[in-house]
Amino acid sequence: MWELASDLRGADEVRNSAVRNWVHRSVTHRGACAYDSAVIAGNGIGALAFAAHLARNPRFAGKVTVVAPPAAESRRLINGVSVRGIAADFMAAVLNTTHDGLMQIMSGSLEAAPVAYRQTAAMAVPRGSSWQFTRRGQWQAGATAQTPVVYGLRNSRVVAGMGELARSFPIDFVDARVESAAQLRSLSNGRKPLLVNATTNPGLLGGESKKPQRMVLAVQVPFIAGPGGVKHPLQPQTAFAPLIRRKGIIDVGYFTPFRDPMSPRSDWYGIVARVVDSDSGFDKDEELQIMTDELLGMAAAMGLSPDDIDETLAKAMVPASPWGKIAPSGPGTLELKRHYSGGAPAFYADGITSALIGGAVGAEAIIHGANADEAVRSALRRWRRHNFLWFVETNKIAGVADLLMRINVPAAMFYPHTVGAKIWSSAA
Repeated sequence: MWELASDLRGADEVRNSAVRNWVHRSVTHRGACAYDSAVIAGNGIGALAFAAHLARNPRFAGKVTVVAPPAAESRRLINGVSVRGIAADFMAAVLNTTHDGLMQIMSGSLEAAPVAYRQTAAMAVPRGSSWQFTRRGQWQAGATAQTPVVYGLRNSRVVAGMGELARSFPIDFVDARVESAAQLRSLSNGRKPLLVNATTNPGLLGGESKKPQRMVLAVQVPFIAGPGGVKHPLQPQTAFAPLIRRKGIIDVGYFTPFRDPMSPRSDWYGIVARVVDSDSGFDKDEELQIMTDELLGMAAAMGLSPDDIDETLAKAMVPASPWGKIAPSGPGTLELKRHYSGGAPAFYADGITSALIGGAVGAEAIIHGANADEAVRSALRRWRRHNFLWFVETNKIAGVADLLMRINVPAAMFYPHTVGAKIWSSAA
């Protein structure tokens, strides 16, 4: 595990120590490492966290290779935008930088980071061509909270920024698309390489590929607040989750402060996500259009307008990963992405968090000869449980959840959301 950088002080020292302790608790086994090098397919958030943490160990210094085409930046909001406070802690720790330094690179600004210190929620109800919201209630952090809960940052900038910081480590970057295990092995610079799959191709290293039981539909876009600022129920420095019950399922909305150097006018971000059964006969295009209308309608009611929607709006349908057991990695390989992905992405704002924790814990397990599959799955058990319970609330008991939200938001969101606040917020 890394040592604390000597120049870390105050909140950064607290955050780095919290990450170090977290990873130490997640990997208790201490044995002989079976590998002298690692070659990683993919250059996403989890891949870079794994590579950076591994490369800081003397055994792997200069023996870590990342193989993938260069990250391409785009204004379009592809993949997750919500960087939880704990995710920022892990990102700064594995990349050996401060929160301020991290945010300057990711947001492209020296100004205060686009942060929310608390989260609120309400039901959203369409009324003709407009939207109304039930009584807003708080579900994470207090009214005077000063601990970051979430940052709004474009995913492709986060990936590119992590890559920029990772290049200060003894890591080799190879511009190539991996097609096979043999190709990946040929790019290693050791005699006993670990092959790591951090791509979306489950069969790259011979792993299983099963038809997903559920799909996640999502629509997201950056917004600009009007001259008078945001309107109720949206608040400055506060994330807001408007929930819409439709056809027996709750569409989950989420609005957070946001900053993007490619969209400098944008100051808010919004998403609507919905989980559906793969065999339910849903019409993808129809659902995505309904969700787009929901997102834009709610935003307008809160004083927000989309920023260059033709260039920034993203619509997606992605498979939901299993919450339970999954097949183990094969000999000499680590199916990193498969093991840190658990549940419905874009649905509980946990994808970036899971990738960073999974990458750091997976690397720590490899260093100490532990079972990386088990270490990653164990470390992320609480996030999978929260994701699953959120799925139950929104897909299995949507009517009950709607009723409770209208009566008392804090009570409705108490478990697991409020009691689990510490697994989302920054340590300082």
